[in-house]
Amino acid sequence: MMVFPFSVPTDGRGRMADDAQGVYARSLARTLAERLTMPRRLAARLAALTTDGPPGSADGEGQGWVVASQPWTLDQAVKLTLPKGTEYLLHGSAELTDRVRLRIFLVDSPAKQLALDHVVLRPRNELFAALDEAAMAVARALGESAPQGAWPTRDVEAYLAYLRGRDLAAAHAAGVRVVDPAQSFEPYLEAARRDPQFVEAQDRLVALALDFAFSGRGPVAAARASCEQLLAIDPSAYKAHAALAEMDLLAGDGKAAEGRLLRALQLAPGWMGGFERMGTALLRQGRFGEAVAWFERALAVRADDTAAVQGLGAALAECGRTEEAVRAFERAISLGAHSAEAHDALALLLPSLGRSKEARAHRRQSRVLLGKPRTVLYLLRDAWEWVLGGTGR
Repeated sequence: MMVFPFSVPTDGRGRMADDAQGVYARSLARTLAERLTMPRRLAARLAALTTDGPPGSADGEGQGWVVASQPWTLDQAVKLTLPKGTEYLLHGSAELTDRVRLRIFLVDSPAKQLALDHVVLRPRNELFAALDEAAMAVARALGESAPQGAWPTRDVEAYLAYLRGRDLAAAHAAGVRVVDPAQSFEPYLEAARRDPQFVEAQDRLVALALDFAFSGRGPVAAARASCEQLLAIDPSAYKAHAALAEMDLLAGDGKAAEGRLLRALQLAPGWMGGFERMGTALLRQGRFGEAVAWFERALAVRADDTAAVQGLGAALAECGRTEEAVRAFERAISLGAHSAEAHDALALLLPSLGRSKEARAHRRQSRVLLGKPRTVLYLLRDAWEWVLGGTGR
């Protein structure tokens, strides 16, 4: 099933009277798609393309991050080229003011007919019941059982703020220009203020903050400020401390990251991800022996944590425990961590164990991963290392 964003009421000039209606048209369609996917038999995907008309139409081509201004006709819907294996198209219209009104159309594309035309009309404070009713109607039209699952909050206004946050985050991910990226966190913060137990809203805020920090989709200062604000709302939000620690590591401040991680682990002592990150923070500070202990602690909980295995290898190498370090990096590669860093580390460590041929193979693999050609310079370096016997780091 392909779920397209809903259309919204417009004025006589084809404009939305309230821009928020467009946000809710996208968000409610996304929410309904996720709700329908709860039974694994139903595969509902939100269409990546949102235009002002059917894809390929003159009115909608290339418009990007907007919603349809009017529902498509059955004739338009059945002409859409859907991904192979997709049988149904879900579309309709949405309105969310003091009430929620959904009119959903389920189109059986192979049969070129409507499988469902259903209207949901409820007060605003019954939003969850309205979405459940819509999902149930679709499931029944397909002969499936209704989706079952708890909502992440029971506060409708907190959930609507969360939907606005998700819409902004999706815009960032799609490369759509956002007027003020720093304001992208405010909907999630509003959701957290309205319901401090709304964990999913907190998780989304932290994810967006890290996206800003690592992908450059927004100012890092705004990402930091959002995490600090979340901690002011909920001092137990250990993931916000963890996100700030990641930003500290990115800035090269291992000491600050260590402090943040200690606070996170005080709040969540069993958080195994914190063990590996603490090892990394100590490694960055040159405290290699302490780092080894934290990486080993992480691996005692999860033996296939490749980040912890590689971190352990790096710390062991710095402690002069070469054979153990080599085993760690080889184990990381066997677990699927085919990184240039792991191959480079083995290329540096293996010659001291008399395994120069293997070292050269790892260096070649590193160059392949980095996209570096086999130039004369690299070939001469391999030859020189072979002549010298590959001793030393």
